[in-house]
Amino acid sequence: MDILSAPKNYLSRLPDEDRREKPRRQTNKVATVYYLLHGVRGYSKQSCRMDNISENGCHVCRLLSEPIPDFVYFVLEGLEAKFPCAVVDRSDDGLHLKFMTDLPTELVDRIADKKFPAN
Repeated sequence: MDILSAPKNYLSRLPDEDRREKPRRQTNKVATVYYLLHGVRGYSKQSCRMDNISENGCHVCRLLSEPIPDFVYFVLEGLEAKFPCAVVDRSDDGLHLKFMTDLPTELVDRIADKKFPAN
């Protein structure tokens, strides 16, 4: 058996976070994150900047001080659609969002295109 064709064990596999289903595209777009308020009827929103996107999710940064729940609606300026998302990771500089439904590749390519309004 060739060493390259041998089954891989756990030591030779990359962790899940390093294996993405779809490639991320770098971008710099203005967006808004909407979410329900705790214990109060209504919602709140925060402006943010999306710095990368794929069919499965995106990374947003520059969020303000208010804590964000695990489920949000993501709205990209210039598009009328609201994308439901789950927060899959939090960091000091932002949130990693997973779209509840994968976006079409054509839409992601159009959003990541430099010609799409960056605002």
